Amino acid sequence: MSDSTHVIKFSRARLSGRQISELLGLCRGLIADGKIVQSEAEALHAWLIGQEEASCPLVETTRAQVGRMLEDGVLDAGENAELMRLVRGLIDSRPDAEIPLSRSGAPTNNLDDYQISTLLGLCRGLVADGKIDQSEADALHTWLIAHEATVENPVILEFRKKLKPLMKRTIADGKSSEQLLKLLSGLVGGKTEVGECLGATALWLDDPPPEVVFEGRKFCLTGKFSYGRRGRCEDEVRSRGGICQSSPGKTTDYLVIGSYAEGAWIQSAYGRKIEKAVALRADGLPIRITSERHWLASMK
Repeated sequence: MSDSTHVIKFSRARLSGRQISELLGLCRGLIADGKIVQSEAEALHAWLIGQEEASCPLVETTRAQVGRMLEDGVLDAGENAELMRLVRGLIDSRPDAEIPLSRSGAPTNNLDDYQISTLLGLCRGLVADGKIDQSEADALHTWLIAHEATVENPVILEFRKKLKPLMKRTIADGKSSEQLLKLLSGLVGGKTEVGECLGATALWLDDPPPEVVFEGRKFCLTGKFSYGRRGRCEDEVRSRGGICQSSPGKTTDYLVIGSYAEGAWIQSAYGRKIEKAVALRADGLPIRITSERHWLASMK
């Protein structure tokens, strides 16, 4: 087997593992309040359709089952009960326990990555019906407590800091519920509709958006851009006197995140470049993180 073939198989195995972990997290989020409503079923179906890049048998089978239930556009009482059984069955069967953590004695992935995938899925499930109640907030809190000592990741550590003041309040307070919904939606890139690409995380964008100066400044681009292919976007930066970097570093001025998630990212909503930029900023470096939308507006 050539090295390139090995890398391809490794990447597919990693993606399948991430899919399984996120699917189980999504299922837990959907039933955290004890029921599944139409919008949640549709969110599950949209996510399943968006996972076609990796041929994971479990995801493919679940996609077919949920698609059949929603074929007429309405989840009736019988289908609702069937979907609840399917979701609970997935959680109880724990297919994530079979995810390989090593290959030939060498790590294939960091355990954190699988756990973060579960967290992203959980958050997707919690926001799927457009609101957060106390039982859903409690489910998130319980998961975070259980994994507090194991998930050491710059993105998740920053997420915990943003989440901490909200978790101290009761969700009976409508304002707290709205703030929590906004935070979780920002983490996962918002709600996805069937046929749409998954959105990129928006949680670490500078607010207010920074002034974008091109001349002599260093840019790193990540994600899928609605403007066009990465090469075209980088050409726009260079034509205005900017410098493009393949990865964020200590000299990077701007990380620009495309509107949509990249299929090759380590997580469904973000990749290593975003992780690195968040870590650099946490260390005090003045890297600015902005959206494709703001970047485009700055070019006019």
